[in-house]
Amino acid sequence: MVEMDRNDLDNENVLGDIAKNDKDFQARLEAVEMISNMDILADIAMNATDSKIVSKAIEKINDDSFLIGIVKNGKGPFRNEAAQKINDQPVLIEIAKNDEDFLVRATSAQKISDESVLIDIAKNDENSYVRRAATQKISDESVLIDIAMNDEDAYVRRAAAQKISDESVLDDIDLNEERLTKVICEKCGNENMTVKSHKAPNPGYSYCAWRIIDYICNDCGNIISKPL
Repeated sequence: MVEMDRNDLDNENVLGDIAKNDKDFQARLEAVEMISNMDILADIAMNATDSKIVSKAIEKINDDSFLIGIVKNGKGPFRNEAAQKINDQPVLIEIAKNDEDFLVRATSAQKISDESVLIDIAKNDENSYVRRAATQKISDESVLIDIAMNDEDAYVRRAAAQKISDESVLDDIDLNEERLTKVICEKCGNENMTVKSHKAPNPGYSYCAWRIIDYICNDCGNIISKPL
């Protein structure tokens, strides 16, 4: 481990260089721990090659403007770590709607409080993971019903169904889910399947989102259980 004299310890630029370039991991980590200057921490987050050092630098940044800079100008998975710490709502909305990385968009969506924006993302984002993240924050049941009935992705539909409290529509959603679920017999490979029975494996869950359906193959008699 490199010995650092008191002058070096007081010089955050030197500490920043150690954090990025020292061969000893513990020296790099201790250097990051000593830094409080946001510019230097952001530089480490953008330019250090050690993932643990980058994460530690991002962890210490508490200014949205620097975190936004990392999201907009950085590379790799650490952009998502920075997005997790941003609180500026207009910026989060801009990132959730426009960032090229679906994980960053999903992370930002999870922090948005404006339901109209969340609805727009849940209905229009091209990526199902982002749509599901937005759906999980929506409370408008009419919107949730629409998503549960019409989204092309089963996981997004389930996320919406789990939040619906109006039991009068749950059976309709179940029937719609059966229609959308394509089941292929694992034994003979045919698609000629008939619903045999329904069961709820865990009463604590929304029965609509977690119901198990038993399908019977009309060709070979094989039974397949699939969750909705």
